[in-house]
Amino acid sequence: MAQPRTDQAGGATGEVLEYRGVAYDTGTNFATGQGDLSRMAWSRRQMLEELSLISDQLNCNSITLYGSDLGRLRETAEAAVERDLHVRLQPRLADRPQSEVLDHLAEAARLAESLRRQDARIDLTVGAVHLLFTPGITDGDQYHERMANAYADADHHLLKPTGRIDFAAAAPRLNEFLARANGVARQLFAGPVSYSAAPFEQVDWSLFDRIGLMWQYLPTYHTPEQHRAVLDGYRKWDLPIQVAEFGTATYQGAEEKAFFFWDVVDRTGDTPIVFDGIVRDEGRQAAYHLRMFDLFELSRINAGALRLSMSAVPLGDVVSDA
Repeated sequence: MAQPRTDQAGGATGEVLEYRGVAYDTGTNFATGQGDLSRMAWSRRQMLEELSLISDQLNCNSITLYGSDLGRLRETAEAAVERDLHVRLQPRLADRPQSEVLDHLAEAARLAESLRRQDARIDLTVGAVHLLFTPGITDGDQYHERMANAYADADHHLLKPTGRIDFAAAAPRLNEFLARANGVARQLFAGPVSYSAAPFEQVDWSLFDRIGLMWQYLPTYHTPEQHRAVLDGYRKWDLPIQVAEFGTATYQGAEEKAFFFWDVVDRTGDTPIVFDGIVRDEGRQAAYHLRMFDLFELSRINAGALRLSMSAVPLGDVVSDA
């Protein structure tokens, strides 16, 4: 087993890029109008084929599994463990009461503990970006409304803010909920516990064993120096820093749009249309992802996970007027 590395401040930060992997959506209950889950088509055969691709062709040693359907999470986690992948198990439940979110987390914790007792390498994440996913922490009736309010000053075509989030004022409510979630997780799971936070969430990381960062939530394009400066801000906690998710889309200039890489479709009419000037470029996307892995290594980050659902611009239900 790799021994923890120690940064210049003397804190145990974990081995550099000990875990290289992907973030894999098993189906999340976003209210997108496209179905009950973000991933409607699901089969065990397809899942196994994708895990083989992840472990054998992409040479990943880790996978973050997230989603709302506990049956899918269990099935995929068991298959990943069979492939000797390190697993970060992350239940997600959007726009449900906090009590229901915690009950959902408890079931995931029981699953994680059962796998841990079978010698699986598994961490439990108590969720992601609860400031936006979970009601009652900040104003907004629905996930996409809260997301719009988090980026109220941004220039984009889809999200319509109804207000502006005061992140400092929301921090006590966020951390109170995270403390409850941490308590649920610790009661049922004896392995490492973490949380996956957006950069704008002011988290009390003393609750957790790992720092998880949803890097695609950065609102603006960052230079390598700016990326490293933001990451360095977390070193005061003396915990392993893990980039829980990052990635961009398959068109030229997507990485320059940061969080808004998805904002390429005009949905104001009956038929969604891709905006003019969008040029598909998978090579540029791949080069960006490789540069980011290099940056994470130079920044002494413990883990990086590429979000697979960012691998392409979703053109299946839209047309181009080019």
